[in-house]
Amino acid sequence: MLDIRGPTPPGIAFLVAATFLWYGVTNNNVLAVMVGGVFVMIGVGLQVLYLRYKYGRARVEATR
Repeated sequence: MLDIRGPTPPGIAFLVAATFLWYGVTNNNVLAVMVGGVFVMIGVGLQVLYLRYKYGRARVEATR
């Protein structure tokens, strides 16, 4: 379901989230973990929008 193979906005958001989460856990920094969680939510939202755009449009055009 996740399309993170290329430099798409969801993939970039997940990489930023992983970096913040890793930094926050290793340095015991709660703020960095919270920022990483926000980027995870942004990445999931962008992924859902991307998949709805990619597959939703083909389904609408096929029914016409």
